[in-house]
Amino acid sequence: MLCFLCKKKFDSSKILFTHFKRIHDLPDGIFRCCELECNQIFKNLGSFKKHINRKHINSALEIDLINNFNDFKNQISLNNSSNHDYNHTTASQERPLLYNETNFNQTQRISLDNSTQVTIISSNENPNCDVISDTKNNVCSQANDDNNSGFKSTNNLISQLELLKKRVHDLVIEFVLTLHNNSKFSRKDVLEIQECTTKFLIDPILDSLICFGKCNFFDNSLLYNNFFGMITSFRYPFELFSTDHLLFKTLHNKGYVDKVKEFVVNDEVRVMHKKGSLVADEKKITGVLMPLKFQFKTFFEKDGLLEKTLKHIEYLQRQTKLTNFIQGELWKTNMLMYPNKILLPYFIYIDDFEINNPLGSHSSKHSICNTYYSFPCLPVDESKLENIFHGAVIKSTDVKTFGNEKCFQSLIQELKELEVDGIEIQINENLNLRIHFILGLVLGDNLGLNSFLDFSKSFSANFFCRMCRLEKIDCQKLCIENTEMIRTISNYNSDLASSSENRGIICNSLLNDVPSFHVVHNYYVDIMHDVFEGVCHYSICHAINYFIKMKYFDLKILNSRRETFEYGPKEIGNMPGKIEMHHLNSKKLRMSAREMMTFITYFPLMVGDMIPADDDVWKFLINLIEIIDILLCFEVADSDIILLQNKIKKLNRDYTVLFDDTLKPKFHNLIHYPKIIRQSGPLRKLWCFKYESNHIQSKIYCHVINSRKNICITLSKKYQLKFTYQILKNKSTTILDANSRHKRQSNFKNIIHEQLHVAVDESCIQFYSQLNYKGVQFKCGDYISVLNNDILIYKVVEIIILNNEKVLFFSQKLINITYRSHFLAHEVDISNLGQFSLISVNELIGPPLDLIKTAKGINMIKVKEHYTAIAF
Repeated sequence: MLCFLCKKKFDSSKILFTHFKRIHDLPDGIFRCCELECNQIFKNLGSFKKHINRKHINSALEIDLINNFNDFKNQISLNNSSNHDYNHTTASQERPLLYNETNFNQTQRISLDNSTQVTIISSNENPNCDVISDTKNNVCSQANDDNNSGFKSTNNLISQLELLKKRVHDLVIEFVLTLHNNSKFSRKDVLEIQECTTKFLIDPILDSLICFGKCNFFDNSLLYNNFFGMITSFRYPFELFSTDHLLFKTLHNKGYVDKVKEFVVNDEVRVMHKKGSLVADEKKITGVLMPLKFQFKTFFEKDGLLEKTLKHIEYLQRQTKLTNFIQGELWKTNMLMYPNKILLPYFIYIDDFEINNPLGSHSSKHSICNTYYSFPCLPVDESKLENIFHGAVIKSTDVKTFGNEKCFQSLIQELKELEVDGIEIQINENLNLRIHFILGLVLGDNLGLNSFLDFSKSFSANFFCRMCRLEKIDCQKLCIENTEMIRTISNYNSDLASSSENRGIICNSLLNDVPSFHVVHNYYVDIMHDVFEGVCHYSICHAINYFIKMKYFDLKILNSRRETFEYGPKEIGNMPGKIEMHHLNSKKLRMSAREMMTFITYFPLMVGDMIPADDDVWKFLINLIEIIDILLCFEVADSDIILLQNKIKKLNRDYTVLFDDTLKPKFHNLIHYPKIIRQSGPLRKLWCFKYESNHIQSKIYCHVINSRKNICITLSKKYQLKFTYQILKNKSTTILDANSRHKRQSNFKNIIHEQLHVAVDESCIQFYSQLNYKGVQFKCGDYISVLNNDILIYKVVEIIILNNEKVLFFSQKLINITYRSHFLAHEVDISNLGQFSLISVNELIGPPLDLIKTAKGINMIKVKEHYTAIAF
């Protein structure tokens, strides 16, 4: 009998079948018969066995040998019933030694079952007579003499091979998920990559190894068979991922993914095209809900994240400054609803994005409404973009057509269960905790929020504000919040009951069914849309028009300053575009929110030398930039909130007076900012920048796939695979990232040791030219700032890592620094450096600073994110 894989011959079909099972570990697949040039192909082993027994077993010798084997097996089984432990640990793992077809006059040992070995003696002189030694003593003696010394090593070898197989399998899963995590690859692309990898890499390598084995140890049957079995087991690494169905089935069986829920939005019979004909058929419109309970549980059980999060919450609750949502008044109120229970907040973000060409004929036809979720109380080192996950997917046109109730009912029901029932999450082997997840805030842009929360969708409406009940005419001139007009649950219900006017409420929001949540308590605003895409555009356009009118500069000079300005290595990627007169007249510059953030921040340094210090419009802009500086803080004190309130009041009043213009809705939103910060924490941690970054990846993926038949399911499968990748990846989440190639020798080793004031082993102190700390890059030569009654600026000379965890900067203080309020920056003399100091990274009040040279050649440094604790 000939094996169709390794071409080795066997004297028995039974041994051939055993060879398939133990050596090649073949599942059901394709089996080829190689007997007498038969070459028939069979889909499973059963049909192959029947073919062999029917067509190719004609030798009485082989039939007698099989019968003798069976009789002997039964006899030995009875004799050894009292010695069951004999070779129990190794017999099941030992590969059978095969008959040697070229020299049949040898003594060979085969394994018949898990507890017995026999010796077969064959002779060429009488091939029909096989002498089988079936005495128990012979069997035991043979096994003890030949194998006892080798069983332990064989057992150890096989254990190592099993570990190697598992390791290879885990790496294959990681490889496949890494491909699926790439938004530029469709699922079909990944399958093609798997096929090409097998065909052009794995098969040639394994064939070379088999050739090597035949050339070097083919005569050693045991060694060769083990080697060949190992090679064969690696030949089909993508077998469990070879189709879309097998991929998700394998991941589901391993507990890495759970099934998504496809819910029906609308089901009706309508006329449609099928195969070129018009027919009346059922048409289901569906959306997709991700398995939120499974994802929440899996996420927090990874690497003990739940325990880290609970400790981080305890740390935050001890702080005096407002740094996180859970320190705000809103979360403290929510906690009173569930005493003696463990609560964790999460945010929902909802927004639409276009997957087709926005200028093409199919624009908006397949626009997608994505729902994301995130957790605001994660440890600092876990607060990354990749920890924003997808919650639901539905087409925007379906939301507009069928309304929120039909489209989001399944999502709201899931949110209610997360809060009321909670989830059992394992902390360690002996402890499970039931966590109740509370919806803290619903995030989004103004239109998206008003639509989702069932407030007025038009900002030209008489009652457009979701925070208060003021009429539009009052909102256009109000400079400070009117607390008596703030929306409450009581007046919300009254407005719903009133048939005369709804005061901006379309209907009772479905989100009010979530026990701890009400739409009037959704204390949220977005500085990305309100400030950088609204207030800044109106203000800077009015101001530039005024400056041109006053002949301080013209548009050509402004664009020249903009192009030649030294933005620094960190902001050069956000350089704003060209400004033209029609942009100014329309009060809308051609800049993204991030570009506007850079432009407004550096505007005083670009043109400040041409503007008189006593100009009222210039003072208006300076006040606006100071408001932005406060809003960009990661830590906010109560005094900062009071200051912010006064500055917003002045800004709105000056805008109406200086430019003879009414306050637009986004100016009105500003008056609610101080209250919202007290309720929900620093607004920078809530902005939409990081959420909208996820749209980019979804758009990229939609451009590499052609199908739009059920785009929601297509996207949800991609989101599932991305989630699994994030959970399984082995990336370290360490705060400190230092590459060995950036190590250097210190020129100030003695001074540094003196300033440490403690004896430090040479091996515990390392010097680097650059490193990353909490995602922020620091380099030698950077400028850093420290708050010590006043702002102090230092130049980094060397970067030190102490005991592989503590980061210190060996720096020189800049002596002559002067704050210029006209430019909102410090004028510095970089040649006048003072004494050396060791500064801990925790003492910094922001990221590294850029040295900017103005058009007049003056060195200036703008301190960003003026706060007292590092939290970039």
